[in-house]
Amino acid sequence: MPPPRKIVLALLGCVLVAVHAQAGKRHFAELHRRSTEDVSLTSLFDQLGIKLPFLGAVPSGGDRGSLSFDSDNSNAADADKVARAALRQAERALDGAHKELEDSLHFPLRKLPGSHRIDASALSLLHARQDQQSIMAPFADGGVGWVESFRIAQGLVGKMTLEEKANMTAGANGPCIGSTGSVPRLGIPSLCFSDGPTGVRQALNVSQFPAEVTVGATWDLELVGKRARAIAEEFRDIGVNVMFAPVTGGPLGRSPQGGRNWEGFATDEYLTGRASYVSVKNAQAAGIVAGAKHFIFYEQETSRNVRTILPVLQQPIDSVVDDKTAHELYMVPFAEAIRAGAGQIMCSYNKINGTHACESSKSLAGLLKTELNFQGHVVSDYGGAWSDSTVGLDVLMPGDGLYGVQPNFFGSHGSKLIENVESGKLTEKRLDDMVIRLLTPILQYQGGDLSKLLPNPDQLNVKPAGNKNVQGDHHQIIRQIGTESLTLLKNTVDGKTRSGGATGLPLDLNTIKRIAVSGQDAVSSLDNRKTCNNLGECVLKDFQGVVTTGTGSGSTTPPYIIDPLAAIRSYIAKAGKNKAVTVTSSPNPFVFLGAVWEAKNADVALVFVSATAGESSDRNADLRLDHNGEDLIKAVAAANNNTIVIIHGPGPVIVEDWIDLPGIRTVLYAYYPGQEAGSSPTPVLFGDVSPSGKLPFVMAKKTSDWPANTLVKTLSLNPKATFDEKLLIDWRWLDAKNIAPRFPFGFGLSYTTFSYGEMQAKKQFKADSTSIQRTKEPFASSVSPGDSLYDELFSVNVPITNTGNRTGKEVVQLYLSYPASAIEQPPHVLRGFAKVEIAAGQTRTVSMQLTRKDLSIWDVVQQKWVIPQGTFTLFAAKSSADWTNAKKTSFTV
Repeated sequence: MPPPRKIVLALLGCVLVAVHAQAGKRHFAELHRRSTEDVSLTSLFDQLGIKLPFLGAVPSGGDRGSLSFDSDNSNAADADKVARAALRQAERALDGAHKELEDSLHFPLRKLPGSHRIDASALSLLHARQDQQSIMAPFADGGVGWVESFRIAQGLVGKMTLEEKANMTAGANGPCIGSTGSVPRLGIPSLCFSDGPTGVRQALNVSQFPAEVTVGATWDLELVGKRARAIAEEFRDIGVNVMFAPVTGGPLGRSPQGGRNWEGFATDEYLTGRASYVSVKNAQAAGIVAGAKHFIFYEQETSRNVRTILPVLQQPIDSVVDDKTAHELYMVPFAEAIRAGAGQIMCSYNKINGTHACESSKSLAGLLKTELNFQGHVVSDYGGAWSDSTVGLDVLMPGDGLYGVQPNFFGSHGSKLIENVESGKLTEKRLDDMVIRLLTPILQYQGGDLSKLLPNPDQLNVKPAGNKNVQGDHHQIIRQIGTESLTLLKNTVDGKTRSGGATGLPLDLNTIKRIAVSGQDAVSSLDNRKTCNNLGECVLKDFQGVVTTGTGSGSTTPPYIIDPLAAIRSYIAKAGKNKAVTVTSSPNPFVFLGAVWEAKNADVALVFVSATAGESSDRNADLRLDHNGEDLIKAVAAANNNTIVIIHGPGPVIVEDWIDLPGIRTVLYAYYPGQEAGSSPTPVLFGDVSPSGKLPFVMAKKTSDWPANTLVKTLSLNPKATFDEKLLIDWRWLDAKNIAPRFPFGFGLSYTTFSYGEMQAKKQFKADSTSIQRTKEPFASSVSPGDSLYDELFSVNVPITNTGNRTGKEVVQLYLSYPASAIEQPPHVLRGFAKVEIAAGQTRTVSMQLTRKDLSIWDVVQQKWVIPQGTFTLFAAKSSADWTNAKKTSFTV
């Protein structure tokens, strides 16, 4: 008897063919073999006895799991007959599969009325593969940071009935994006969960903050913390208990095409980890629980969700990752979030080495709850759960709540969990643990009286009552982040980098008489809000105006938008130059005539262009600008030899076709700045502030400079992404392969100049804090004392001198090369950074610390962190390609 997995694969292939025949001209290029065994799909059809005469032959030498479909010779009538026959065969095959499942599982499976789909319990068994090793999650103990809150949560759960406990863990109908059950008799309300990383989603009178990639470009942890606290204050004041933020390396940015990369801080685990720690700390200090996401290896939008075509199920992308890569790269930011006390972790849509992320015992019970000692609760992404497995999952969303179309594997009000406890499949102690993990961080960060935690009625599906304004003075931090993130990529005259003047930046209002502004990204259209439905899902192509953020659950509706054109005119008027300086505009990116005419008659031409990105789809493979941006730049640059380009975008953009044109003097990257999109760049444009942003990703010269396999788009029932590049993502790939980037990671020019003095590194032990949550990451004994992987072992000092004629901020970046004994390591890794403001002619010394983990690598044999023996080399550099000019020192372990 063939195993159920083979039967399902064969069935799904059969119905795909039937759908194809019904459509007539729809063409499926191939169905890849994804069975555990090396068996072709054609042989699986044979095992079921299904005859498919309309299948074309498999090409000689091709994939044995591929099928070729030939529809060119089929007319509509034949297609209809074939479709009906195929569907009848599919029904018989499904009935047979259903019976064989019952026989192998020794209990009956209920079928949904009026269909041939197996119910949720059967889907769990069909599609939830067990991990190779089943790992039991430890029960929470509160850790060192939540002792009292844990005790209170234990007491509350001890008073609950079985039904009340189960009800708390399953999503319920409510006013929020996510709502839990409640226990009114104990004063426990329905808890309110809400998106997202740029502010409160689906709410009125809230701020739209700069994206995480934008604040990541500041390389300023103080600004990162201020942003997180301001966002949390708005969540708190509107009545939310848990915010789904920050994005903590899920995605980290494995592919430059990743649709949600802009939601994260950087394509580097160290920078992302530091920013995640500070974000969680500051958000929860404001009285909100931070939910770090998405755990783990969630690196693309394509095939992230199950696809349904009638009863056909396409599995989500399977991320195949090795142990070393998992520990040294993708787990690092989550470890930092957990040390900061994150109360929630959201598991991701993808599979992990063959198992759905939200039911993986290896990742949730093993890595997260055991090794990282996570004390909070794990919540599923919406539709991310595939079974009633509670091996690591504590709260299922949306349950009976928002959307209402996915199966509720925990059952309405947790009824399935009650059944599982009564049958012995789930212990009541584990159910207790789920609820304790949910309540403990709420009590820790929002106080002991849970009855006061009521959501604001301004939220989704509730009639507004008062429209409470929670913005406060947050526009100031939004504007500051936008300004300090601005990254000056080019500023030249005659091919030489300059510090400003009559051409390039900054602009001198005493000499400029006419400024031409072009590009639709220069103007505002609050109609952008109309492109987003009531679930916050936006259509990229409908954007008309400055792009302030990406789309999907990471977006927020702005209360207003200050666009660049309005901000430039306002700045000139405030400077008293509105009569002397004329500002013209031509925002239509598809009609170049006006833009060219204005540019010809101006002293300087500003071109605002953009690249869009968002949830549910990945970026275009060519990484080009949207809305005819390149053609507009070329046309304007041909008309004006003092053209300045400002880009709003989510990540790398290919600029090779235009950046070296003689008319292009300056290029600024502005990321996604939020509601103050226009007011943020004006201080830099007119020289009030020197730009200090640095790229949080690499900008390559062509897309082939990145690893070739980082985004899988192949049509398949079980799509798979194998992380073959291992530790070499983004800038580290180019560094390892000696590929010269257009602009390296960490790069950004200034209006002033800086020089570095000799670097000094000395042993300086400082024990890890005992007041924060501690991980249990194992490490081998080393040359230094201490009981934590996060003990500081070395202090590094670098003197920086401002050699220019104006005040500026510099980001000193500390890179490390491991000893030769450490194999399979990148040539360089980021292990420190510091941003410092220095007046002209002054010198300041920055200090950075190296922890035991900073020096360690993961030993897959010992299953421990170890410090390799040999000589370490440190580089104080201005970017990830500045090795020649970098200051160096070394030490031996």
